[in-house]
Amino acid sequence: MESAAFYKYFTIVSISTAVLLLALCQLPLLQPYLLFSFISLALFMLLTLLMFVVGGITARSSNTNLFTTVILGFTFGKIFLSLFVVLGYHQLTQPTSKIFLLPFFIVYLIFTIFETYLMMQIGQHSKPAVK
Repeated sequence: MESAAFYKYFTIVSISTAVLLLALCQLPLLQPYLLFSFISLALFMLLTLLMFVVGGITARSSNTNLFTTVILGFTFGKIFLSLFVVLGYHQLTQPTSKIFLLPFFIVYLIFTIFETYLMMQIGQHSKPAVK
């Protein structure tokens, strides 16, 4: 995937997710979690940018397994970082309801789908032509 296309889609996904979070946090049950929702959005935006850069570099590597290894590392790292962020937020703020997880997991799901599509595009376009 070309950088220009990535940044276009990244911007669309990020803005759409922000609008969705703003709409969701209008519900009285989710209003207290607006800040956490946008912290989650910023975290996944940063991870997606990092994955695009590193994925693009490793996809062009002569080591054909490096791309897959890096993507698996990012996936597991994202899971553990997500767990750390959720547990840290819970420990710091002591939310009264588990509903604070809803916006977090919506952002997680949206960016996981986008990253999967992105990495599939990078992986397909970086493979050498078969003779």
